[in-house]
Amino acid sequence: MKQAFILRGLPGSGKSHYAISLAEEMVGADETRYVICSTDDYFYHSDGSYTFDKHKLSEFHNLNLARFINALGEGIELVILDNTNIRRWEFVAYVAAAQAMGYQVKEVVVGEVKDKSLQHLYQKRNVHNVALRTISNMARHFEW
Repeated sequence: MKQAFILRGLPGSGKSHYAISLAEEMVGADETRYVICSTDDYFYHSDGSYTFDKHKLSEFHNLNLARFINALGEGIELVILDNTNIRRWEFVAYVAAAQAMGYQVKEVVVGEVKDKSLQHLYQKRNVHNVALRTISNMARHFEW
């Protein structure tokens, strides 16, 4: 059965690590059998550096959705969305596309969203230097 996973969680909660572990567990190391789609990928430069640009966010979200839909269209066995997905509207198009193409869709919240002490941990370990204030604000707006 073809599956799509929608990962949700705060920056630094472990979504990307979870995505890789999930793929390895479900389909092994064969990268032809899975795709991990993350909008963050578009903020990386050829030298490996990362620069977030809020003015590019909408464009990059659209590119990521297109990549996700292309993977579904190719019949990739496992397609994973690795974004924060704080509000439900942020991932509804992904769910609709996956269901329309016959994928079983699973939503996974990674980490503990409301735990303040964990928010401090997430701020320390997130690789994009998202401020604690931003992480706490995201937690307050998280939609279940």
